[in-house]
Amino acid sequence: MSRKDAAVNILRITSFGHALSDMYWLIFPILLPLIKKEFSLSYTQAGLLITAVSVTTGLGSFISGYLSDRFGQRIILSGGFLIASLALILCANTSFYWQLLLASLLVGAGASTFHPGTIALLMNLFSERRGRVLGTFMLSGWIGAAVMLTGVSYLAGRMLSWRQIFFILAWPGLIFAPFFFRSLRFPIRKRESHPQTELESAHLSRDTLFLLIIFFAANLTLTISFYGVYNFIPTFMVHAKDISVGKAGYFYIFAATGGMIGSFFSGRLVDRFSSLLVILMATVIAIPIILLLTLATNPINLALLLILFGICYSSVFPPQNVYLANLVSSYALGKTYGLIQCLSILVGAAAPGIMGLLADNLGLISALQLGAIPLLLAGALFIYLRTRDSLAGTKLV
Repeated sequence: MSRKDAAVNILRITSFGHALSDMYWLIFPILLPLIKKEFSLSYTQAGLLITAVSVTTGLGSFISGYLSDRFGQRIILSGGFLIASLALILCANTSFYWQLLLASLLVGAGASTFHPGTIALLMNLFSERRGRVLGTFMLSGWIGAAVMLTGVSYLAGRMLSWRQIFFILAWPGLIFAPFFFRSLRFPIRKRESHPQTELESAHLSRDTLFLLIIFFAANLTLTISFYGVYNFIPTFMVHAKDISVGKAGYFYIFAATGGMIGSFFSGRLVDRFSSLLVILMATVIAIPIILLLTLATNPINLALLLILFGICYSSVFPPQNVYLANLVSSYALGKTYGLIQCLSILVGAAAPGIMGLLADNLGLISALQLGAIPLLLAGALFIYLRTRDSLAGTKLV
C-alpha cells in the first residue's frame, strides 16, 4: 500500500475512532440528570463528576502526547479504548457516589489517549489541505456524538436506567480496540529513528514560545465558557426550561448538529483564510448566542440557538490544530497537542464545577449568562495575535 493510500485509510479509521471516542466525553453530561436524581446530588456534586473525567483526561493527554512522539501511537491509542470501555462497565456497577467518582477517573484516563496522538499523526501524514483533513476528522466526532445522543435519548425515553445505558455504550469501544491496533501498523514512528538535526529542530524559539503562551491563554479562556455551557445543556433544559429528561437529550443533539456544520465549514475556511480569523469569529459570535439561549422560551428558538452554539464551539478546533501544526516542528506535535489538550481540559474541568457552584447560589440561568464573559478576554487575545501577525507580514494558516 502506498503512503498516500495508507494516509487516506488512516484518516478513515481515525475518523471512525473519533466518533466512538467522543462518546466518553458526553455520556456523563447527558445522563447527569438521572445520576443526580438517583444519588440526590447538588449541582456542585453533579458538576464534580464531569470535572473528575476532565482532570484525568487532561493529565493523561499530556502524557500520551509525549509517549506518542517517542514510541508511536499504536498501543497507546488502541489501549485507550479498552481502558475507557472497561471503566464504563465499572461505573455501571457502582453503589455509591464516591465509587462512581473514582470509576469516572478511569474513563477519563482511557479517553485521554486519543486526541493528541491522533491529531499529530494526521498532521504528519498530510502536509496539504490540513484544514480539510481536520474538518473531516472533527466532523466524524460530532456525527458520532449525534448518533450516541440520539441513542441515549431513545433509551432514556424507554425508561432504561443510566447504569444500563453505560453498560451498552461500553461495547463499541471493546470491539473497536483490537481492530484499531491492527489498522495502525503503517504509521508507527519512533523518536529514535529521526536524525539528530531533525530532532534539534523540534526545540522552540523564543518568539514561537511567546506566541504559544498567548495562544494557549486565549484558548484556555474560551474553554471556560464553552465547557461550562456545553456540559450543562441537558440539565439546563430539564431544570430551567421544564423539559423532560428524554426530550432534553434531543436538544443536546441540536448542539451536535451545529458541531457537524462548524467542523465541516471551518476546516475548509482554514485552507483559504487565517486560522486566527476563523477562531476569532467563532469566539465573538458565541457571546450573544449564549445570552439569547438563556432568554429563549420557544422550543424552536432554543433548537436554533443550540445549533448556532454548536457551530461556534466546533469551529475553534480545526483552525486551532492547523495553527499549531504550522507553528511547531512536526517532531514535537504530539507533545504540543498533548499540552494544549491537557491545559484546556484541566481549565475546562473546573468549568462545570464553577458553573454548578454559581447555579447553586445565583440560579442556573444567571450562571450560564456569566459563562459568556470569558469569551470577551479570549477575543481580545486573538485580536492581539492577528495584529501581531499582520505587522510581521506573516499569515499562519
